Formats: sequence, structure tokens, C-alpha cells
Amino acid sequence: MKRLIFTGFIYLIFLFVMFFLSSCEKHTENKDKIIFWTSSMKPYFTEYIEGIIKDFEQIYNVDIEWQDYPLDSIYQKILANFGTDLAPDVVNVNPQLVSGLYKQKMIVDISVYDSEIEKLFFRNLIAGCKIHGKLVAIPWYSSTKMLVFNKKIFDFSKEKIDDYRDFLEILKKIKQEKGVYGFYPFLKFEQDMLGLGLIKDPKDPFNDKVIEFFSDLRNYREYLPSGFLVSSVDVAYSMYKDGKVASILIGPQFLYRIKRENPALYADTSVVLFFFKNYPVTLMSLSVVNNRSIDRINNSIKFIRFLTSFKNQNELFKIVPVMPSVEGNYSFEDQDKLMEMVKKKMIEIFPKSSVFDLYFYDVISDPVVRTNIFKNFINDVFNTSYSMEYIQNHYRRKWIESIEK
Repeated sequence: MKRLIFTGFIYLIFLFVMFFLSSCEKHTENKDKIIFWTSSMKPYFTEYIEGIIKDFEQIYNVDIEWQDYPLDSIYQKILANFGTDLAPDVVNVNPQLVSGLYKQKMIVDISVYDSEIEKLFFRNLIAGCKIHGKLVAIPWYSSTKMLVFNKKIFDFSKEKIDDYRDFLEILKKIKQEKGVYGFYPFLKFEQDMLGLGLIKDPKDPFNDKVIEFFSDLRNYREYLPSGFLVSSVDVAYSMYKDGKVASILIGPQFLYRIKRENPALYADTSVVLFFFKNYPVTLMSLSVVNNRSIDRINNSIKFIRFLTSFKNQNELFKIVPVMPSVEGNYSFEDQDKLMEMVKKKMIEIFPKSSVFDLYFYDVISDPVVRTNIFKNFINDVFNTSYSMEYIQNHYRRKWIESIEK
């Protein structure tokens, strides 16, 4: 009898243990999780992002699956994976690409789930993240483009440059005297034309002032690197590293890459603010994809709040010269004067800057359509013998035909 009771007791213990293990396994399977996609953050910021994810997971008991993709491919990957288990919950792209996702109803109005969140951020950045009053993105980090130059080739800080014609004359001088190109024109039509103050009406981007600018640029093309139309920011950066161009107009975060990859070149590098009338902000933002449960959306917003907190943004600001999106007393403790100078210039110019990504949204909302029109326009300017008058008339018609009714 005792043996029977003992056997029954052991059996009950076995059942309890199995039930406990089964419950733990079920709890683990049901643990909250979100998928986070970033644009080109690896390998330079891997340690930083992984540290934030680890802290968030410990505090909120939510797993973060982090994936990183090049900016020029992430948009299409979202479109291809939307509605599947592979799609992200939080995605890091610029507001221009966000507008395309919003048009297709793939992202949420964050203010519906968190009405207080926008109060944490700089107003000029939040203004660049709204479409028709809906908060479609949260600003993460931004950059004010500067002229990064090799002072051994040419010191732009000693020149008085009032407009682009002064600049073109300097480029001509550098090519003639130094035998290298003075500048790599990695053009972003929307941002640069608006920054230079050449566009006043989103319905007429190919106005006379824009055409005049490109006519002048066309006349100076022998002083510009060939092939720049089909290249990328990485090609511009590579040519600068190789000493084939004296300057590039680029976000100062690339100084961080130069510092790590080529300390000798970094020692010869300096920056000046460009002659923009309306200083453009290049903004990288965070959006919540609309293909999950409300719990996952809420966890996504918690993660965005955590990622963009002053503490975490100050840590990023220490690493690389990007402008954080929340106010605070940011650290200028750098090992060299260049980084400190760049950060101070960014802080100085930032309140006067604007995000132009959504400027054309109400005219042509699809960023791919707009980008293709602008790319084809620039290609015709530099790679055809068409007159500028013909090109202007052609693209004015094309723009009008593409305007959404």
C-alpha cells in the first residue's frame, strides 16, 4: 500500500513538473516580439543599436528582431513583405519614402496611439513628419549637409561664396590649377533646389530659375566628374577618399567614416556651411507598419520612445555628428576640434532648417514617380543635346500629366 502511495506521489510530481515546463515553454512562445528594420546602420553602429535593444528587452520584456538593409532597397522590401510574418513593425527610412508607404495605407498615424509623443521632438522635424495632420513618422536623427573638403587640395574656408556661380568659378579654377575635380555633385533635386531657394511652387519645379541653374551647370560640366548622374553617395565618398575630388556636399556623419577608415585624410579634412538660402535637413525617421495587432503597435511605439530618448540620442551624438531629434544639453566631448566644430555648426544652423521631403506630396504623392521624373530631367540635361528650352517644356508637360487629380 505504501509503495502504491509513493508511486502515486512520484507520478503527481512528474505531472506537475511537466505542466510547469509546458507552461514555461508556452510563455516563451507567447513572449511579445517586434521586428525592427534600419537603413544602412551596420557595421558602424551595430554595437550602439544592439546595446539599446538589450536594454529595452530587459526593461519591457519584449524581444526585438533587428534587420538592416541599404536605404535604396528597403522601400521595395517593405512593399514585397507587407502583410507577411517577414514584415517589420518599426521601419527606419526618410519621410519621402514614408509618404509612399502612407499612400498605400501601410503605416499608422502614431498620434492615434500616443497623442503626447510629438511634444518630445523639435517642431521643425515633426512638421516634416506629418501628412494632412497625421503623424506618419517620428524623427530619429538628422543631418544638415555641409561642404566637406580636403584642405590640402583647396581650402574653401578662405573663399567668399555668395551663390552657385561663385562656386562654379572656383571649381573651374581647381580643375585648371590642381588637375583634380573641385566638387562631386551628388544632386538631390528636391532638397537642393528647395535649399537654394529656386522653387516657390510645387506645381512648377521646372521653372526658369531651376532651368537657369542647370544651364550653368551644363556649361561647366567639363569641370565635373563624368558619370556622377548614375552613381551614389558612396561613389562620391570613394572619390573623395581617393583624392579625385576636392569636396563633396554630404552629411557630416561621413566624417565618422573618414576618421575610422583614413586617419591621414581626416587630418586634412575640414567643412564649411554651404550657401543654401533655406538650409535643408536630411531626416531619418521611424514609422510603425500597419500589419500587426494593437499590442505590437503599442510595443513598437514604446520602442520608438526608448530609441529616441535623450539618453540614447546623446550617446549617438557622441559617436557621430548627427543632429538628434529631441531637445537637450548634448555632449560636445570629442577628441578633436573638427568634430566639435561640426556639431556646433549643426546646432547653430538647425533651428533655421527645414525638412523638404513632403514638399511635393500634395501634387505627386508617389516618391518613385517624382524621383524618376527628376532623374530623367537631370539625365537629359547632361547626356543629351536637347536645348534647355525643349527640356523645360517637356518636363513641365510631364509634371502636369503626372499630377494626381
